[in-house]
Amino acid sequence: MLAVVSLGMGINDNGFIRGLVGPLVNRKVGNKNYLQSRPHRVKQTEDTKRAGKDFGNVSRAGALMRMCFGEIHQGLHDGQMGNRLNRQIYRAIKTNLDSDKGSRTLSNSILDRLVNFQFNENCHMQDYFFIDPVVSMNKKKDLKISFPEFDIKRALVLPGKCNAVVFKFHAFSLDFDEFELTEIKGVEWEYDVKYKENVIPAKNLTIKCNDFVGSSIFVGFTMLYLEKGSYRSNVLNEIDFNPASILAAFQLV
Repeated sequence: MLAVVSLGMGINDNGFIRGLVGPLVNRKVGNKNYLQSRPHRVKQTEDTKRAGKDFGNVSRAGALMRMCFGEIHQGLHDGQMGNRLNRQIYRAIKTNLDSDKGSRTLSNSILDRLVNFQFNENCHMQDYFFIDPVVSMNKKKDLKISFPEFDIKRALVLPGKCNAVVFKFHAFSLDFDEFELTEIKGVEWEYDVKYKENVIPAKNLTIKCNDFVGSSIFVGFTMLYLEKGSYRSNVLNEIDFNPASILAAFQLV
């Protein structure tokens, strides 16, 4: 016959104690009795609450940036990309000295702390492209991306079967106070590796940003590797071969 005896809030269940006895929690798992400390509520301090609000803003900003740069990373990123980006955003918002803890966002922060962020940690842009496009902003708020002349065989690592490469850029305006984004423009420069000379002449690309004064501007950069045939082109990018990064960031004033 099963004997069940009450011990305060604990229960003696045929020789096994279940439930609460004082500050301890007893659990029966299989043929064993486990004794644990009773969980207790941790009272949050005001400082802890403010830090939690900052982390919430970081998480929302990270989600916004991952979404807007989807065409750059194409989903071909490492599994920890989101966490890595959030950590970098948190480092950046700590430079926002105009706002109190708990209300800090990337507005008025040092955006350069996000430049050169790699969406694929296992495929760093600097290991696949050995020149750096120069990004500048003139007084008219024109964003200029400049390539020097370079030898394609020396400057690029290409996958097998690749006979064309597309240098792809995407610019966005982000409002980190309202957590809204606006696509400014995407620009591409395609170069056929197979049919042209090795030395590529200097090239300039321009994106007009004068309508976005007062916002944060980010530029993403990736390369698409193509296998071009007579009737169609195959994109050769894959999870182990997809360099993609944040190339530049500006606070337009």
